[in-house]
Amino acid sequence: MRKTKTALVIGSVATAAGLVVIYVCADRGIGSLSASLKEGGPNRVELLPDEETGNYADTLIALADDADADVIIIDLGANEMLNSKSRRTVRAALRQMSALGHDTFAVLSLIPGKVGLEDDATNFARQISKEADVILALHSRDEGGDLSKFDELMGDYATITVSTDQLGILGMITAAGVTPFDWCAAPVKGFELAAAWTAHNLMQLAQQSAMIELARGDLAVPVLSSLAQDRPVSFYTGRNNKWQVTNECLTADAREIVTQRALMSLAPAADDASVVIAARAFIAAASEARAAHKAARLAV
Repeated sequence: MRKTKTALVIGSVATAAGLVVIYVCADRGIGSLSASLKEGGPNRVELLPDEETGNYADTLIALADDADADVIIIDLGANEMLNSKSRRTVRAALRQMSALGHDTFAVLSLIPGKVGLEDDATNFARQISKEADVILALHSRDEGGDLSKFDELMGDYATITVSTDQLGILGMITAAGVTPFDWCAAPVKGFELAAAWTAHNLMQLAQQSAMIELARGDLAVPVLSSLAQDRPVSFYTGRNNKWQVTNECLTADAREIVTQRALMSLAPAADDASVVIAARAFIAAASEARAAHKAARLAV
């Protein structure tokens, strides 16, 4: 899932930058690109051939010419990364594309706690670096994920940090069969704040130097910044359910967080009246949040 999420957010930034993107799926699994993007939707998805081919670059160039595409993103699954046929097909294509003067990149997702990933990622990075510039996508950092075992690898290659998904939002994006950018650019009624939150996460990604090189993130920032204007500044993480990310719930959560912080920030010597006012504001906000959650749970 993380590698497909990486492909989709990179594609989202590129699209926000005004580039035309084609996706190529080399992983037919449940969480793959071909499963995530609906057939007949706004995004073009091709399938990597099952049989090994040494001239796949010709196919990619023809696809790009046909769609007037600027970017081709190949989602190579973990199993396919280790599969000699798929790996050789992609490496040969990258080699040929690079020789023709195209920019080629290989983005590897690093995830805390995944057994064996350190050796696999290191070996694959060293192999693929002959055909493409390697960029490491770091996941779960914003949740305190420990990536220290990749310190040596991160010292060798450029990195991007990818925000952790709120599953309640991700579920809606997946159900719609679109990219995160598609979803936040056309918000679902009642979920405009969640769409703005998604746009803000994409903007944070687009601002990173490796993303500017990879997908013209600098051109995407103004677009994403506009879409992110109404994002919730104060929020709870772990929003795993759709009802938790309605406008009403996110607004009530923000009010509860702000009033709690105001109460906790009072100096020890604060007068009783100030404490009572702050405490009442927090209690009222917490009560409103519970009511908003209850109503949303019943309505969604």
